Amino acid sequence: MKEKSENRKKSTMAIREFYEDYATLLGFSGSEILYRIFDILYDEKNDMKILKALPGNIESISTATGIPVQELEPDLDRLWRKGGIGGAFGNYFLLKGLIILRDMSVMWPEASQEYWEVWEEMFNKEHERHAAHLNSKHYPPALRVLPVQETVDSESQVLDIESAVKVFKDARIISAVDCACRLQAKKTGRGQNCPSPDTPNCFATNLMAEMSLARGIGRQISLDEALKRLKECEDAGLVHMARNNVAEDMVMCNCCACCCHGLHMINDGSYTGAFAPSRFQVRLDADACTGCGTCEERCQFKAITVGDIAEIDLDKCFGCGNCVSTCPTEALVLTEIRPKEFIRVAKR
Repeated sequence: MKEKSENRKKSTMAIREFYEDYATLLGFSGSEILYRIFDILYDEKNDMKILKALPGNIESISTATGIPVQELEPDLDRLWRKGGIGGAFGNYFLLKGLIILRDMSVMWPEASQEYWEVWEEMFNKEHERHAAHLNSKHYPPALRVLPVQETVDSESQVLDIESAVKVFKDARIISAVDCACRLQAKKTGRGQNCPSPDTPNCFATNLMAEMSLARGIGRQISLDEALKRLKECEDAGLVHMARNNVAEDMVMCNCCACCCHGLHMINDGSYTGAFAPSRFQVRLDADACTGCGTCEERCQFKAITVGDIAEIDLDKCFGCGNCVSTCPTEALVLTEIRPKEFIRVAKR
């Protein structure tokens, strides 16, 4: 009996030690809230052994853990489908950012209400520490704004790599998934007045699409359906965001200020590096502006206030074009202000 108690104590200490190491990697040393997330996410007998053996492929993980490949394979697949680990091309790894861990794991189809609520508590109570961690790391922005193409002036060029329509037209496969931010908001009592359409409108192409389908969190859609949903997002005033390193395999979010965690941090000033702007910025024809206020309502970045006419804080403008597309007097337009080299391209 005493030996069993000692073994349990050692096991608990080992788990706690791993939790602290992983929490420190994510920037949240000692966070009891994050430990509770880990408790729910990593709840099977082999999970700690597997996590400590990462990164690696199934053979190296089997060697490190002593778990036979036949037993290990379903465990790795389960952890990957839950979003508790990353995986690509037969290699598995820990997810090294809080947002990607949240985004991957809250899409887990069997996620409990408790899991949603603990993540909500994490963002509410650890918000300042999260922003401080991100600011200290100087990461490049994860996503980049894509402009509504029709809102760019005729003298500016919209490149294929910054065209949401072109991203879809060049894809061999497209999937649609629920937005992790919006899903969490709705599951925890926020976002009731979100302008987003009800259909899933975060998208993935090619390998990213295939991974979402394999995990059971996405549904394949046609090009026509993708373009239809894209237009619905534009009409709703959502901001097109694509991965900020152009590659064949793309992800595209359509973000709102009421649910999106990145937009929340930009708008409250705690972390302004979450997203990169487009190469464009809005310009106002003051003589044509009637001060109707439509642009202020549409701006997800809180860059516009309207008195007699619109006043635009250009430092806050990310060049999405939402304000332009619904201006009744065509007093607004996007114009090119950044070079083509501004757009990051993935290394091959």
